[in-house]
Amino acid sequence: MKLFINALLPTSSAAFKKVHLLFDETIHKVSVQPLELEEPYEEIDLGGKIVLPGAVDAHCHIVDSIDPTPAISQISRFALLGGWTTIGELSYQSQMPIFDFQDLRHMQSFLDDSSYVNIPLWGNVEIENYPYHAENALDLWTKGALGLAIFSPSPNESLSGMSFTEIMDLFLDVYTSDTAFLFQGWDQELHKSPSFEAQQDAIKKILRRMQENPIHIPRVASWDTIEFLNGISKRSDISFSLNILDIMALFDEELDLPRHHDLLENKALLWELIRTSKIYILSNNAAPNASPDDLIFGTEEAQMLSYSYIWLLAELWKKRKVPLATVIKMCSENAAKRLGVYPQKGCINAGADADFVIYDPQGTTDITFPDGRDGTLPGRIESIWMNGEKVMQDGEILMRKGAYLPLRDTPKRRHNRSTWI
Repeated sequence: MKLFINALLPTSSAAFKKVHLLFDETIHKVSVQPLELEEPYEEIDLGGKIVLPGAVDAHCHIVDSIDPTPAISQISRFALLGGWTTIGELSYQSQMPIFDFQDLRHMQSFLDDSSYVNIPLWGNVEIENYPYHAENALDLWTKGALGLAIFSPSPNESLSGMSFTEIMDLFLDVYTSDTAFLFQGWDQELHKSPSFEAQQDAIKKILRRMQENPIHIPRVASWDTIEFLNGISKRSDISFSLNILDIMALFDEELDLPRHHDLLENKALLWELIRTSKIYILSNNAAPNASPDDLIFGTEEAQMLSYSYIWLLAELWKKRKVPLATVIKMCSENAAKRLGVYPQKGCINAGADADFVIYDPQGTTDITFPDGRDGTLPGRIESIWMNGEKVMQDGEILMRKGAYLPLRDTPKRRHNRSTWI
């Protein structure tokens, strides 16, 4: 048993709450009063450092070969160094799609052997296996997959794309299961090439066909689509993510990095959405072989995982005065809810896993930005804890605690406002 003393937790206001935090693999007690304990424990004085939940990324794109071990190890190490203790795996280029429970178990073995962070898995739909594709997909959902990823068209020769008629049939087949879905693609019936308009038209077709199942769009980079999705989010259980590197390029005026988005003209309006907690999830979309020029299925360099959380804390909270609670929700709590792993992850409450980022707001962090420029960010991650064990200290990885993480709960609805903060 371990006990943090002089630990600061964020609150819904600008103030912090000084607490005593008792934990082993999970959190046992969080108290503003000193704890009287009969069992032996190790006392750790944080000296006023801030305790944040481990960051959660709803989707990275790790697996792109028959032997994914090197990519899993490399990307999960970057993630751990940057405080991302849970990352969903949604590979656009996997040569081993997860069509059934046997495929899931096979991928689990790689994650258990190589990962430095917790990695849950999105499942796929083998439409060529009609009429058994829905049965296999539902079996994945009931046995631990985050949900079903559907693409139209497919970004991958190993995975068949689905027509909107096939997608509608799938929705009807699994309607009673409350299965979660993820969709990415563009409308090939109305458009000859991918574009933001083609993506939005595809999303609209999905919405006309979906039942009440939760659905997530992993990357949106168009203001019109953001405005549309936010406008319907309380009527449809749909969520979306913004790409962190797009946000960096938009708000860091020194960053010289060409990006594919149309957000610049509405930068002030987007900022207001971020400031008022109207943007649900931020994601790295990291991959071993990045494809940032792909308008719909774009991915980013994996190394950004090592500094993206620090950058968001420095730029949004420290510099631009976005409430810390809002930043945490976009980087941790909301993604955990969408993935169905909250309050196990993304939460500092009794019963949650003891995954912590110990953050020193007075420190600094030297990084190399994506455009090659060296810089220093205010704030520093002093240590990272996973399941009650210190796994990183001052930039040095101490041990590997990562593994496959199965889904344990139905994803929380986007309009669910309950929070641990």
